[in-house]
Amino acid sequence: MCDAAIALLAQDGPRGLSHLKVDRRAGVPDGTTSFYYRTRAALLRGVADQLIRYDAEAFTEAFKDAPTSSGEVIADVLARQILSIREEPQFSRTRARLELTMLATGDPDLAAGFEEMDVSFRALVGQFVLALQSGDVDPAILDEQATVLLAYLGGLIFAFANGSPQVMTRQDIARQMRAVIVGVAAERLGTH
Repeated sequence: MCDAAIALLAQDGPRGLSHLKVDRRAGVPDGTTSFYYRTRAALLRGVADQLIRYDAEAFTEAFKDAPTSSGEVIADVLARQILSIREEPQFSRTRARLELTMLATGDPDLAAGFEEMDVSFRALVGQFVLALQSGDVDPAILDEQATVLLAYLGGLIFAFANGSPQVMTRQDIARQMRAVIVGVAAERLGTH
């Protein structure tokens, strides 16, 4: 049922989501979804939980053999994950996640799970930023580098989830991530 709801959210947005539509998309008897998810809010939280599980599984699988102390390895894995958005099932999952993220601004329960994933993703990006540094770096610069890099990645995710035809490779994304990090440091240190 959650996978059917994800597909509906990705295709039609939140307005296209109803218990009956989920039943029909999932091929279950009418009323099944409302039996398991009594309210729309419960259904949305169920979908969010499913998306969070999928994200955790995808990142666990992607990093299972990857040393997270290597900036190049992290860059490659992140780039592969970003590029996977262009293919199913990631395309629909990403679109649904973006829709739910917008709804979560008014629903603290819905937002809670996404906040946990955001913290994990920020920690991973922070490891990447730190791995690319040489010598001691001001923690404020590291934080800004991670923040700007997250904004860059968020823009790519949004573009790919909305069908951007821009051709990019893993190497392009990795190179641009490194450029963001170097650019922030250069701007902060006045070396541009």
